[in-house]
Amino acid sequence: MASPDAKPPRRLGPLTGLVALALAGAVGSAGWVLGSATAPAPSAPSPSVVASPSPPPPALPPAPPLPERFETSTARLGPNQTLGQVLPKLGLTAADSGAVVMALAPLFPARKARAGDQLVVERRAGDRALHRFTLRQGFADEWQVARAADGTLTASRRPVELVKETVRVAVDVEGSVYDSLLRSHEDPTLAVLAADVLAWDVDFYRDVRGGDRMEVLVEKSTADGRFLRYGEVLAVAYRGAVSGKKRLFRWTAPDGQTSYFDDEGTSAQRGFLRTPLRYAHVTSGFGNRKHPMLGYQAAHLGVDYGAPTGTPVWAVGDGVVSQAGWNGGCGNSVTIRHRNGLQTLYCHLSQVLVSAGKGVSQKAVIGLVGSTGLSTGPHLHYAVLRGGGYINPAGLKVPRSEPVRAEWMSSFKDAIAPLRARLDGESLAMN
Repeated sequence: MASPDAKPPRRLGPLTGLVALALAGAVGSAGWVLGSATAPAPSAPSPSVVASPSPPPPALPPAPPLPERFETSTARLGPNQTLGQVLPKLGLTAADSGAVVMALAPLFPARKARAGDQLVVERRAGDRALHRFTLRQGFADEWQVARAADGTLTASRRPVELVKETVRVAVDVEGSVYDSLLRSHEDPTLAVLAADVLAWDVDFYRDVRGGDRMEVLVEKSTADGRFLRYGEVLAVAYRGAVSGKKRLFRWTAPDGQTSYFDDEGTSAQRGFLRTPLRYAHVTSGFGNRKHPMLGYQAAHLGVDYGAPTGTPVWAVGDGVVSQAGWNGGCGNSVTIRHRNGLQTLYCHLSQVLVSAGKGVSQKAVIGLVGSTGLSTGPHLHYAVLRGGGYINPAGLKVPRSEPVRAEWMSSFKDAIAPLRARLDGESLAMN
């Protein structure tokens, strides 16, 4: 008997009943289909995938060996010193010092060594034995002695790359030409070479003024990229407030004679040079002055060139030596008689290098600058006489040598054309 509190069962509506019947039928059908269908064969298990081991990381290259450390000692060969004397001072054993000299002997005999040679000794750090020895004479000459695997020392001459080219050097003058070249990062010896070429027209001690300009076409040699030397001056131009415009070219005539000429074939050479010294400083000009030692006012009948003792003195022209030796207040002096009736006098020399009666040629070295006689310091007193009287050297006019012959003029013009273009700054290839 049902509990009085129980609720009567809920009756389903007709639509709900139909839905329930439909669902039950669907479930029954599905169960029949699944039950009656052939069950699929169990799928074959997937083949097992075996992971291949990862390749080992590439082996690291062996560490490079540590660079060897070397100790270097250097020295310069002094006057009257030999290799055998200096090498032990650089830490070499007596045995290595002797072995170096012996190894060098076939290529570099000991007698070739000279003051200023650079000596370089290399040794492995912590090892007293020689590894390599180098001897340098300038930039272009270098010899080495190295230790071979068997311990013997072998000498060789190191090849040095030499390059020769033609360069154009242009410089605006401020102060001296020498200092102006230094400021232009050129070797100042070029001033000496240019002065030699222009010696008949430009006095580099009295004619140079600030604002002048010089261009030089010159052969230049380098060794391993370092300046070695200048060669021939092929052309030079100088524009000066005092000297005016000068332009000269080097040319060898068909007869084999080489000289300098201007654009029109006029010779640069004259019977007299403008100055008896290559490069010096004028300390006193021609004219009245107070004598530096005697104190009185007097005509200074020449030109004084201040220069270091030992500076070579040139004969300004061809002639015959009429006096050489001591000459009172003039000290050691030389007098030269020239064919044009002129005489030249060179005083206060430290050494006289010619003798009376001998002929001399232009630019021959006749003595060395000094301070003998009445002199307050090293200098050259230079004077010119005509008919026994002194004349101003600066005003001396001397004719030039023969010009280019007419029959050679075409060849001359063709030869200097590339020099002229290059001197003017055009880019031209030159051998």
